Amino acid sequence: VIILHAHLAQGVPLEKADTYRSQYNGQGLSVAICDTGIDYTNTYLGGGGFPNTKVIGGYDVGQSDNNPMDGHGHGTSCAGIVAGSLATSGDYIGGVAYNAKLYALKITYDATGGSATTAAMVAAWDWCVTHQYDNSSYPIMIISTSFGGGKYTSTCNTAYSAMTNAAIAAKAAGMTLFVSSG
Repeated sequence: VIILHAHLAQGVPLEKADTYRSQYNGQGLSVAICDTGIDYTNTYLGGGGFPNTKVIGGYDVGQSDNNPMDGHGHGTSCAGIVAGSLATSGDYIGGVAYNAKLYALKITYDATGGSATTAAMVAAWDWCVTHQYDNSSYPIMIISTSFGGGKYTSTCNTAYSAMTNAAIAAKAAGMTLFVSSG
C-alpha cells in the first residue's frame, strides 16, 4: 500500500494536450460547462463577480436563478481543466484552452449537491443553443457535461429522446458536445 496523490499538471503532457494547447488555445470561442456551476471568484476563472472576464455568462438551470455559483466543486474543476488562466501554482498549470471564455450552466438541483436531472441537462443544452451568440466574439462552440447515469450496452438514443433531441439541436448549431459516458 502506498499513498496516492491527485494529479493535475501531469495530465496535460500525458494526454499530449500541451502540443495542442500551444496551437489551439481557445481564442475566439466559449465552452459551456453544464455541471455543478463554476466558482467564478476563483483567481484562475475570472476572480470577480458574475459575469467576469473569464466566466462571461450562464444560468442556474437546476434551481432556476441567475447565480450559477458552484457549491460542490466539480464544475469548477472541470472549468479549470478546460479554460483556466495560465499560471503555475502547486500542481495547477492552467487549462488546455486557456484563452477560451466560459459559460456556467448549473444543472444540480440543490446548492451543494452533485446530482441533476435529465430535464435540467436538456434545459442547459437548450439554453446554450438559444444563447450561443450572446457574445459574438466568443460564441458557445463546445458544451461540456461531466454527468451521466444508467447502464447501456447499446445506443441509447431512444431511452431519453429529449436528450437526444437537445444534442441534435446543439450539433445543428455547430456545437460539439463532450459528455461523460454512462
